Amino acid sequence: MVEKSEKTWKPASEELEVINLGTEKDTKELKIGTLITSKEREGLILLFHEYINIFTWTYADMPGLDTNVMVHKIPLVEEVG
Repeated sequence: MVEKSEKTWKPASEELEVINLGTEKDTKELKIGTLITSKEREGLILLFHEYINIFTWTYADMPGLDTNVMVHKIPLVEEVG
């Protein structure tokens, strides 16, 4: 018979740092975890800059996107308050 453990597991939490790959006017923000070394951080940022064109930053970056698939709608009943 397996005894119930009193121990509970919580998901690991990590602070995130916002990295802007764009400019002050044209922001392109990504979030990376802070539990990495400064060398890993620099490597990630270089990698993100190298492949900056594969990310979609705005809807304009996704021509031909079917808005029936992409738009999120919440149906509401007017009489319910």
